[in-house]
Amino acid sequence: MTALTGRTHAKHIKVLIDSVAPTLTDITAYVNTIGTVGLAFDTQDVTAFSDGTKNVVIGQPAAPLTIGGPFDSVGHAIFIAINGTGQTLSLDIQIGMRAAWESGAPQFGITSSATSGYVMSGYTVDMGANTWTATLDVFGAVAPAWGTTAES
Repeated sequence: MTALTGRTHAKHIKVLIDSVAPTLTDITAYVNTIGTVGLAFDTQDVTAFSDGTKNVVIGQPAAPLTIGGPFDSVGHAIFIAINGTGQTLSLDIQIGMRAAWESGAPQFGITSSATSGYVMSGYTVDMGANTWTATLDVFGAVAPAWGTTAES
């Protein structure tokens, strides 16, 4: 077991998503761009005139994700099979710390169910740049989360 501390490199990040099966499929070989990962919460200003500083309440989180990479026929087949189907998808972004990911290292994701997961809301190909982009949005009442155990 390696030390799970310190900085890492993009070569140690692994992206897994449901395929048609549905089983988690490692799509790392087709991905070279991962957008911002994590939860962003809505805020509502509740500052009163007599407060000495601004105050907010935290609302519900959003966790949209955009991934992309060079166009590849194998990756293309995976993405067109799930784009726009409304199928809830498991997603696991595994971040290896100075080595390949192992249990105990950071990961972000969600294990899908019939009522929650990610849905692919867009898949586009830029033929001029020979690249693809997929947009994933959270569906259901369960939010994806940071953890240290692989999703299923």
